[in-house]
Amino acid sequence: MDTNIARLEDRLLIISRKVGVPTYDFDFEKNFSCAHPFRFDEAELVILRIGAIPSYEQEYSTYAAEGVRLVNSPQEHFRASELEGWYPLISDITPATEVYEVLPSVTEIEKKFDWPVFVKGSRQTSKHNPALAVARNSSEYLKICEAYGRDPILHWQRPVVRQFIELDAISGFVPNKISPSREFRTFWWNGNLVGCGHYWYQLPSYGAPDLDVGLGVARKACQRVSVPFLVVDIAKTSDGDWLVIECNDAQEAGYVGLSPLVLWRNILELI
Repeated sequence: MDTNIARLEDRLLIISRKVGVPTYDFDFEKNFSCAHPFRFDEAELVILRIGAIPSYEQEYSTYAAEGVRLVNSPQEHFRASELEGWYPLISDITPATEVYEVLPSVTEIEKKFDWPVFVKGSRQTSKHNPALAVARNSSEYLKICEAYGRDPILHWQRPVVRQFIELDAISGFVPNKISPSREFRTFWWNGNLVGCGHYWYQLPSYGAPDLDVGLGVARKACQRVSVPFLVVDIAKTSDGDWLVIECNDAQEAGYVGLSPLVLWRNILELI
C-alpha cells in the first residue's frame, strides 16, 4: 500500500495511507497545498492516518529515528485508545465498566451488574453487532461467550463488560448494528474542539438542542485524559443526561458525520 507524505500549507506533516474506508480516507492533495519533503525538520510533528496501528511504540520509534515526532507519545496513545488508560480518569461521566482477562462467568457479572449489560473488547466492539454487544439476560450472555473467541475483531481483545444505559434513540435503522442513538464524535487538538459530527453517518444528519451540555462533558474528558490529538464520543441518555461513550487516539478515528475538510482547516489555524 502506498504511503503519502505531505506537509499541508507548509505547517503540518501528515503521513497517510488509504485503508478503503470512506469515513477514514481523505485526499489531502485535492484540498490543501501540499509539499512532499524527503527530509524533515528536527523532531518535526507528524500525524499518522494509516488506520489502526498494531504496535504504536514501534511506529513511534521508527519515525523518531527518521527525525519526526508523532503527535501522541506512546503513553498518550495508551491513555487515549485503551479503556484501561482513559476509564479511571473519567469513571464518573461514563458507564460503569470492568475489564477482564477472560470472559467472566454469569455469577461474576451478576455480582457487579444488573441485566442488561454491554459487552465489547478493550479497544472496540465488533462493528456494533447487537448480537455480540448487548446481553439482556444470562442466556444471551452465554451466546456472546460462544461467539467471542471466533470473532475476528473481538478474539484478540480482553473482554469488557459495561453498565447498559438506555440512550436517546433517533429515527432510522442501520442493518446489523445496535439501535442508533443521539451520539456524537468530537475531535480535540491540544484541548481545543476542532470537529464535532453526528456519529451515525449512515442516517440523515441529526442534532441536539442541548449539544453544548454534551460538549461540556466531552471537554471535561479531554482535560482529564490530556492527550494532544484526541477523540471523545458522547451520547445523550433517554433521561436527558450526557455521558462519554469512549475515547480514542484521533489518528486512528474515522470522521463519521463531520467534515474532514473543516477538521483539518481548524487544526491548521491552531498551528
